[in-house]
Amino acid sequence: MSNPETSVTPQADPDVVAAVRELFRERSTPEAVSAAEQAGIDSGLWSQVRELGLHLVGVPEESGGSGGTLLDAVAIVHAAGEYAAAVPVAESIHGALLLAAAGADVPDGTITVVPGRVAIGEEAQRVPYGRHADHVVGVTADGEVVLSPVDVVREGVDSAGMASDTLRVGGSVVGRLDNSVDYAALLRAAAMAGAMEATAELTRRYTSEREQFGRPVGTFQAVQQHIVTLAQMAAMSTLNAERAAIAAMRGRASFEIAAAKQVIDKNATTAARAAHQAHGAIGMTQEYRLQQLTRRLYAWRGEYGDEKSLSLAIGAAVAEHGGVHDVVTGGSEIVDVRFGTGEV
Repeated sequence: MSNPETSVTPQADPDVVAAVRELFRERSTPEAVSAAEQAGIDSGLWSQVRELGLHLVGVPEESGGSGGTLLDAVAIVHAAGEYAAAVPVAESIHGALLLAAAGADVPDGTITVVPGRVAIGEEAQRVPYGRHADHVVGVTADGEVVLSPVDVVREGVDSAGMASDTLRVGGSVVGRLDNSVDYAALLRAAAMAGAMEATAELTRRYTSEREQFGRPVGTFQAVQQHIVTLAQMAAMSTLNAERAAIAAMRGRASFEIAAAKQVIDKNATTAARAAHQAHGAIGMTQEYRLQQLTRRLYAWRGEYGDEKSLSLAIGAAVAEHGGVHDVVTGGSEIVDVRFGTGEV
């Protein structure tokens, strides 16, 4: 993979993408995901992801990462979302990127990140995969990056059934962020786009195979509309996530990331509704992939900026600047969007 400091490529490494998708396709089956939701993590898959160094792609090698570009990292998280992989690959990449941006080395072991701001000695809630991590990274209100050992106070789960715990933040400050990219929103948007791609394909395949009144249900006009809607939502979401990543690789990207997450949050609701309407009751069965994908979409759309807060923030930025055209064409070179989540 190329070094993001020496080249900016408009696409992810195709060999990496192909290998990652094959890994998740083989290992993150619906049965494996169901089992992982009981345990809180797919430990076998996570071990393999770590052995391959996929959890540190996009992080400079000199900081302890695997190298590659941010677009490579987004592609890996997109694939994880596509197969509902129950592993903290997004959290690990996110934490490592924060450490590298602060000038700190990435430690060995599993990393997770505190959503929102942290204070040393205080509790942090809703930490994904907290109990399964070795280190937790957080950012204070002053932009200081904190690296802490994991100290679990209470275990919990999110609405998708995955580990989401309360931790006590200890450790120490390891650096400061000067101009932080909102990695959390970007990576979550990528995972959602991947989940929508899988939802669209699953629905297309089901409706072409399932027959009603002597013909595939996918030939009925009402069902065809759902299929088209899903394809549109998936393609739009993937494109927005990729464009936001490219913008971040080139410099400031607060507008592009906020806009991508806002669009993808909205698309997730539309896509999940269309998929379940096309599937009917089978879409909610435990053994079927669809509910694994849509539960994650519903959980993720409210994380790191929801549709409403992002819309308000983008609107405020445009109003402050005084012109829509310049903002749309100039993006983060014109405005800086802060959407008040306190999450980086």
